[in-house]
Amino acid sequence: MTEQPTDNVILFPKTVEYYQFELTRLLETERYGEAIGTLRFLLSCQTDDSRTREEWQSLLDWLQLMFPGLSAGDWEASDEEEDEGEAELLKRHLHSKAEQSPEYAEKLLESLFQQPSADKQMIALDQLAYIDHPGIDEALIRFLNGTPLPPFIQFRALQTLKKRGAEGTVTLFKNGEAAQVSIEETPADYDQFPSQIQEIIGRVREISETQHPALAYFAEETWNEFLAFIFGTSAYRQMLRQEAACVDVWACALHLTLLERVFDGGDKEELFELYGITAELAFQWEQAYRMMQQFAQAVFPGKA
Repeated sequence: MTEQPTDNVILFPKTVEYYQFELTRLLETERYGEAIGTLRFLLSCQTDDSRTREEWQSLLDWLQLMFPGLSAGDWEASDEEEDEGEAELLKRHLHSKAEQSPEYAEKLLESLFQQPSADKQMIALDQLAYIDHPGIDEALIRFLNGTPLPPFIQFRALQTLKKRGAEGTVTLFKNGEAAQVSIEETPADYDQFPSQIQEIIGRVREISETQHPALAYFAEETWNEFLAFIFGTSAYRQMLRQEAACVDVWACALHLTLLERVFDGGDKEELFELYGITAELAFQWEQAYRMMQQFAQAVFPGKA
């Protein structure tokens, strides 16, 4: 049982939502030490959201189990390791762990298949990317072809296969279609998506920094989740084929969706003017907005 916090810091719903995005970002970028520190801070604060508090405690316990002895400061690189990158540090850490415990890979795979928590599945996938074991690739493909998975877990499993050097095509059932996805063409990181995809979030960032500063932070994380949601589908392939003007179409659709779902309202006409959405682009915008709404229903199910 977790002790009730004694600090006077109170987390309001919007603050909790912000930190949920922040934790997701830290886990996605494999910054586990910072995630542990953030979770410890959050658990020292006061909040009426008991369910979220339980999730934070469970995630903290899991991180400490998977990375015993790791704290917020332990994952910092030393001076000589400064340029090495956190992924390389994680890789060396896991190689050492796997050598000390030969059954470690099997434990991670067991956790992946049996663990109901998406956050913990994501942590297991991150570790499996860097462990040498002959059965991992086959198990990951079986995982993808098994029970339905959240889109961001599907995508993370594909990224894990890509980082492991696997090749071939995987059939994923998502958004009502069977998507044939090439492992080799899967971006290992979000900054490896094609340039026209990156231009979309860049445009949202540019507009939101002056018009809606608080939205800029949520935009990038939400866009990454949307890419995981749409990757490999016919809608994604269509996005890649669209003309340059459609960058503004998708950016505007994302911006309005965030204002509606996270900030409880947005002015469509104002955004059309900001992004230069003309009558000629209205049909493409409606298609993009419809896809965003389908995504938002899955990500923000409690919001109208």
